[in-house]
Amino acid sequence: MLNFSSENEIQQSKNLHVLIFLAGVVLLFCILLVRLFSLQYTHYDENLQRSDNNRIRKVVLVAERGYIYDRNGEVLVRNRPSYQIALMASNLPRKKDQRDSVFSNLLKIRDKSGARLFDSLSVDTAFQRSRWIKNRPIRMLEDASPEQVAIIEEHSADLPGVVTLIESRRDYPYGTLASHVLGYTSEISEEQLKLPEFADYTQGDRVGQKGLEQGYDKEFRGKNGMKLVEVNASGREVGQVSGVEGTEPEPGLHLVSTIDLALQKVAEEAIPDSAKGALVALDPNTGEILAMVSSPRLDPNIFSLKRRERNKGWAQVALDSMRPLTNRAISGTYPPASIFKLVTSGAGLESGILSEYKYYPKACTGGYQYGSRYQKCWGVHGNLNVVNAIRLSCDVFFYQAGLDIDMARINEFGRRFGLGEKPLGVDIPGEKAGWLPDSVSFNARNKRLGWRWARGLILNLSIGQGQIVTPLQQAVLVGSLATNKGVYRPHFMKELRDSKGNVVRRYEPEIIRPGNMKKETHRVLMNAMDSVVNHPGGTGKRGAIPGIRVGAKTGSGEWKKGEKTHAWYAAVAPLDKPEIAVAVIMEAAGGGGAVSGPIAKKVMMAFFEAKKELELAKEQENAPEEATESEEDGQ
Repeated sequence: MLNFSSENEIQQSKNLHVLIFLAGVVLLFCILLVRLFSLQYTHYDENLQRSDNNRIRKVVLVAERGYIYDRNGEVLVRNRPSYQIALMASNLPRKKDQRDSVFSNLLKIRDKSGARLFDSLSVDTAFQRSRWIKNRPIRMLEDASPEQVAIIEEHSADLPGVVTLIESRRDYPYGTLASHVLGYTSEISEEQLKLPEFADYTQGDRVGQKGLEQGYDKEFRGKNGMKLVEVNASGREVGQVSGVEGTEPEPGLHLVSTIDLALQKVAEEAIPDSAKGALVALDPNTGEILAMVSSPRLDPNIFSLKRRERNKGWAQVALDSMRPLTNRAISGTYPPASIFKLVTSGAGLESGILSEYKYYPKACTGGYQYGSRYQKCWGVHGNLNVVNAIRLSCDVFFYQAGLDIDMARINEFGRRFGLGEKPLGVDIPGEKAGWLPDSVSFNARNKRLGWRWARGLILNLSIGQGQIVTPLQQAVLVGSLATNKGVYRPHFMKELRDSKGNVVRRYEPEIIRPGNMKKETHRVLMNAMDSVVNHPGGTGKRGAIPGIRVGAKTGSGEWKKGEKTHAWYAAVAPLDKPEIAVAVIMEAAGGGGAVSGPIAKKVMMAFFEAKKELELAKEQENAPEEATESEEDGQ
């Protein structure tokens, strides 16, 4: 009986274990069914999306950046195709050993010469960045050659997550020509990404830096498109997703600039790249800048090269003591020197303190005594009126005139014609303002040095030693003095056009300063500028052009004791109907008439020769029609 009971208990225990096991199996199947239901129904859309994310890639179609043309339609800036070998983090293997395998495979790849295609630093950096950059390509090899692309494609099976992209890079066909005007593009920096104006940019985008590239970056940029493509397990594209339409990119706008390519070439050839200097040529009737040179120059193409070559080129430019990155034409600040005598004269003539026939009692004998101070002149000129004082650039005349006129009147006249504390507003970044000192601004500026305004300072200021101007301001000054119709905002943008050539925006000339004076004041100043060039004793006679009435003013700006002066020359022509104004400065080069005058002359001669050729071409075009009409009349 006891044995039967024991066997029964054992059997019941076995049955209980079986029931528990079956219950566990049933429970497991229930869990699986619930999970399956959840995957198939509850989270279907979510899982489908994840699946598609592994199978489908969203590809951004970068918009073509707009071109830059000269005023006659010649291409100054264009785009070129560029292959990029990049890492796509979303397509990399998830397992560490597999990722390490991709890393080592990249370092093993060599070109035909046996050199490694990738360096360990660039690959390691890309893999490090892939930890937080998931949906954008991370460049490892920029500007890859077709041969390098083919090698990568051959090894594609061993490189899941490595993709080949085609981008467009900026191409500057004329190299250093107008480089400070055009600017360059580079990958947007982390500092720029933090700024509100770059809110719609992302890391890796290329953005305009300096010049027109920066000034009109948003117009050049266009609007990116998008497409969905299918990828295989290695992350390679196998085709576009059917039934899903992407968005086509909208190309950026093209800019037709005011620059005249032929004139720009002449200006660049006239100033050696080994010298420090600047030139501005503009139309004073509209503010259109025809040519602008800053020397030494740089080649903006270095910013479109591979990273290593780009870094090397950038280091050479950034560390160059000649400062080739500085656009001296708009951000170089200098004393205006004797060109400012036009302003002193204009202020005196406007106020009635000077006249064409006024002579000061103290003739120029080589200097002027003011209290205990003896202020020298560069020569001995005798007794002069204002026209001859400008022609010979006599300091003694202007020492006396400045004291007579006073700085308030002189500065007011200068501000009318573009000088002063406010920039002119040219449409490229980096322009600096000038400075016309008076007692208040002088004391504030030199408070730390303990300097105070004294009336004797007017002697230096009346001849342009103490103010601050830019070459652009000097060109605007002489141009607007000659027109007497107002100061037009200097600018480079003539038109913006879409990809079909339609004009989207056209620049309308804008007067920003009064730029006017009495007719008598204008007549006297023009006669004086004429005599500087066309009188045998004029300081600017080397800038004379046969058949063209050129007016100018020379200057020698003192900047450091014992060093050669900055050579200034500012000219406008023809004086009776101005078409072009040119300002040239050559740093530490000596006299303006001797050094900078011939440079301005070359640019002006090229301008008028081109105009003459254009007029002859138009006459020849019309000649056959006129001949036909004459023959018909005869019949």
